[in-house]
Amino acid sequence: MSTATTLSKGKQWLVRLFVISFLLFVSAPLSLFTSAGAYAQQATLSWGPSASSTVTGYNLYYGTQSGQYPSYVNAGNATSATVGSLQSGTTYYFAVAAYDGSGDLSAYSNQVSYTVPSTCTFAISPTSQSFAASGGTGSVSVTTQTGCAWTVSVPSWMAIVSGGSGTGTGTMSYSVSANTGAARTAAATVAGQVFTVSEAAANYVITASAGTGGTISPSGSVSVASGSNQTFTISPSSGYTVSSVTVDGASAGTVSTYTFSNITANHTIAASFAAKTSTYTITASAGTGGTISPSGSVSVNGGSSQTFTISPSSGYAVSSVTVDGASAGAVSTYTFSNVTANHTIAASFTASNYTITASAGTGGTISPSGSVSVASGSNQTFTITPSSGYAISSVTVDGASAGAVTTYTFSNVTANHTISASFTASTSTHTITASAGTGGTISPSGSVSVASGSSQTFTITPNRHYRIEYILVDSARVAAASSYTFSDVTANHSIEPVFESQWGR
Repeated sequence: MSTATTLSKGKQWLVRLFVISFLLFVSAPLSLFTSAGAYAQQATLSWGPSASSTVTGYNLYYGTQSGQYPSYVNAGNATSATVGSLQSGTTYYFAVAAYDGSGDLSAYSNQVSYTVPSTCTFAISPTSQSFAASGGTGSVSVTTQTGCAWTVSVPSWMAIVSGGSGTGTGTMSYSVSANTGAARTAAATVAGQVFTVSEAAANYVITASAGTGGTISPSGSVSVASGSNQTFTISPSSGYTVSSVTVDGASAGTVSTYTFSNITANHTIAASFAAKTSTYTITASAGTGGTISPSGSVSVNGGSSQTFTISPSSGYAVSSVTVDGASAGAVSTYTFSNVTANHTIAASFTASNYTITASAGTGGTISPSGSVSVASGSNQTFTITPSSGYAISSVTVDGASAGAVTTYTFSNVTANHTISASFTASTSTHTITASAGTGGTISPSGSVSVASGSSQTFTITPNRHYRIEYILVDSARVAAASSYTFSDVTANHSIEPVFESQWGR
């Protein structure tokens, strides 16, 4: 049964008496801590018993909306019941109804509500801590909700100084004993969360070895204090050269010394050597625009060095130097040191100046013109000017139109270019209608013919005791001025100055 039903008429007294005398209240506490430190998601409620002898038991109804109880717990003839599996952070509503031997229900009691607390969450800080071999002290902070319990578990070489457990936010302090052997790490636990405590070893061992053809010093098992540095010297025997030095299994190159810094672990270092041959060949070449010296097949004694000088010709610059197929940059010199193999070196160059060829057709000019020399990477601007009666028809850059522009700039020049300008005669004319109202004159006036693309200036003169108030240009008001110029005329226009009397001012 999930809802209250109506009792028979003979049982209405029972229901009324039950409802009057029946009060529901929440027992304290409503929540319990679980062993894992989280809130128990259950609630226990109790109520007063009915005075009627026909009542045989009670149902505790509940739901997540006020007045709606889709679920219930049968308490039997007990006057309390526990509801479990409640959702964390959710509000529940409760009411009780009594039933008799026939299974009929009374009306619901008064309603009570209860919000289940959120599940405990824990945060610890820091999550790890490191100590030197001499040990030390540390602490970890626990942040959680009020009432949430936490405990601490640490290994034997750590000792809890204070705060081994607690309820709510708190701090646990601990100590680490001096280390007499190898490094050690502990996974301690606070409130079920792991934090790592590590302690460095008092001493570490670096195993150093050398192959045939040279020595490493010191060698063998070298004991090194934690946190200190240790340098090893690699020396080839006569007629040998260092071919490689391997540190912890990875190549460190053909170095003559190697230093381990701030040592906190065991390491290995191994040196190997190769017998020198009598001579090696370095093949040197240069492209157009410069030289490399020496050049060709250069013989170099094994273990010695060889320097090459790269020189660009006038008007050129070094673009790249390639050594054994890999770029060494745009360098002017390169040295092969301790030569133990054949090599190649090649230099390439680029022109340091470029030429822009500028030309103009009939009806105008371009400036500068002709063959214009431009430094690599710089900018160059050209100005295109039509002659009287002409207009720019197009400007072509490297064969592509740039439009009828009056200037054009080549930026960051790294190649040769061309620019050419063409012009067309301005054969059409346009009319500017000029008139003046009372109080002044405009000159010229009337219908003024203007060649297409040219300019026309009008002079405005107010009469005595008048001033220019504004000018109407193509019916649009512009500010008062003693003259107005139409530039690059390509359509008909109108102009009319408006004057204002100054009497009484």
